[in-house]
Amino acid sequence: MSSTDDAPSPQFENPALPEQAEVPGQAEPPTEDTSPPAPDTPVSLADRIGSIDVLRGVAVLGIFLVNSLTFDMPAPGFMNPNLPGFDHPGSDFAYALVFMVAMHKFMPIFSMLFGAGILLFTGRVEARHGHSGRRWFARQGWLWAIGLVHGYVLWNGDILVPYAVVGLPLYLVRRWRTRTLAVAAAVCFLVPMAGMYGLGVGLEYGRGVSEEARLAEAEGQELTTKQEQFREIWDGTSRSYAPTLDDLAEVSETMRGGYGSIFRRNGSELLQQHLVMYPLLVNWNIAAYMMLGMILFRAGVLSASRSDAFYLRMLLLCYGVGLPATWLSMMNHHHHFSDLILLMKGEMQLHMSSGVLVALGHIALVMLVVRRGWLAGLRNRLGAAGRMAFTNYLSQTVLGCLLFYGYGLGLWGQVSRLALLGLVLAVWTLQLLWSPWWLGRYRFGPAEWLWRSLTYGQKQPLRRD
Repeated sequence: MSSTDDAPSPQFENPALPEQAEVPGQAEPPTEDTSPPAPDTPVSLADRIGSIDVLRGVAVLGIFLVNSLTFDMPAPGFMNPNLPGFDHPGSDFAYALVFMVAMHKFMPIFSMLFGAGILLFTGRVEARHGHSGRRWFARQGWLWAIGLVHGYVLWNGDILVPYAVVGLPLYLVRRWRTRTLAVAAAVCFLVPMAGMYGLGVGLEYGRGVSEEARLAEAEGQELTTKQEQFREIWDGTSRSYAPTLDDLAEVSETMRGGYGSIFRRNGSELLQQHLVMYPLLVNWNIAAYMMLGMILFRAGVLSASRSDAFYLRMLLLCYGVGLPATWLSMMNHHHHFSDLILLMKGEMQLHMSSGVLVALGHIALVMLVVRRGWLAGLRNRLGAAGRMAFTNYLSQTVLGCLLFYGYGLGLWGQVSRLALLGLVLAVWTLQLLWSPWWLGRYRFGPAEWLWRSLTYGQKQPLRRD
């Protein structure tokens, strides 16, 4: 994959100009500007790179394919096809499709786009004013605030807050050499893998102490404080991954109830994630993907500037290794999901690694489609969906809450995985129709307009002339 096979794409009027990534991944390009310093303004339509818009559109739709599961079923059902009460006819097929194509594939793409966006936004601001720190930190601060409202008021699957938090320190690495970025990305990627393995070792020890406690109790012995504590921890952890029917009934009653009960439950879970799960595991992965996105953007991969042969080799290599590994991971999840220690000590590492490879294969496929000019009508709609991906991401949450939660239609737990695919397809169709319609009349999506206005400290023009 040498640079000698790079070729500018014929698909864009301005192939040398990077563009703005609209959502978490939003970015604004550096431009040659010999005029006196001008006020900060959002990137113009003429300066966009179409391939990144299309890729972002694919990513935001693909993310909903995964997120729809979290609206319809408890957390263990997200990865467990055998969850009691959720093993409807056709579930295995739907589970396999989502696992192979989408699970841990589109979130990495979104994160890579965000990493590219750091270079694009800061480059454009610095080209005009020589410094970008104040504007970047304002941008991230408002993203953090929007994410908090999104997560705690609506849905605890929010990803905006970790993007905002991780994006702050990554501002400092944007000028690192590519080799340094690659090493740092690899380290960040390995940290959560090692963390999960260590957690698996700890849980294995806890299970052993818990079993000792059960034997001692059966023999009439008095339990030590250590035995009681570890048994309580192990029982609570194992039930969270393999809930009983009574546990599921209790969750179902909450999620089909009023807003207050849902708000308290989702808020409590999200707070635990913000304090424990994200800092120890998730944020490291996001940082790794963002730095990988910087590398891919510098190499011209995300702007469809490499040759067709390059993208074909990339597709065959990443799919050729990633898809078989993903299949093996899926089989392990399917047959051994109840063995939490096995998952933590090896399976989740395979799942994350194979997911990134398939994500890179998805990127290669999208770039190849753009370069070859295939599916022109669909590409235009995906590009529009990508330009207002922030709005589409938030609207997916609103639709999911109104469809599944008790204060809406209350469909929680009643839609099979197979039927959920049909619902996802309907939402995709809606967003592919309304995105170009909206952008034909307005400059930005509603959420993009709000974020831009807050970032630049002034109301941005919305209607087209």
